[in-house]
Amino acid sequence: MLKPSVQIHNVDGLLVAEFWDCLRLDPAPVQELRNRYEEHVKAGGRPEIVIDLEGIGFAGSAALGNFVALHRTARQHGGRLVFCQVDPTVAEVFRASQLERLFEFVADRNTGIAAANRPQADPAATGNAPEIIADRPRPASPVQGGLSRLRRKKPASDPE
Repeated sequence: MLKPSVQIHNVDGLLVAEFWDCLRLDPAPVQELRNRYEEHVKAGGRPEIVIDLEGIGFAGSAALGNFVALHRTARQHGGRLVFCQVDPTVAEVFRASQLERLFEFVADRNTGIAAANRPQADPAATGNAPEIIADRPRPASPVQGGLSRLRRKKPASDPE
């Protein structure tokens, strides 16, 4: 039986986390990552963290909630979370939950480490502020009257 866990590496003072035996990202290893991160920062470690999601095919709301809490903690210490090797299905969960704007996503671990080593820019100052999906106008209904194609009534003039 698989026992999901998180492996954490210290790369020049930067935490790099990877999950093992987790096709579905369980909240327990993410909670362990949060605890280890807090210990790391209290000991004087860098507040940035690279999270490698290679092999993770699904992330539920509990795991995402722990990432949001970890994000809050990192921001309080002037850090950020950089995710790498994110499966398209998991990326869609971040997007659909409107959480993708909180984090940085890169292709691979080396790019993630490089991103964490770059000074953090203020997205609003650079004009690269993330698009807020909730502010988009809703598209017009595809069918007149707002009924779906399955529930559309036949016009009265159509003979059967």
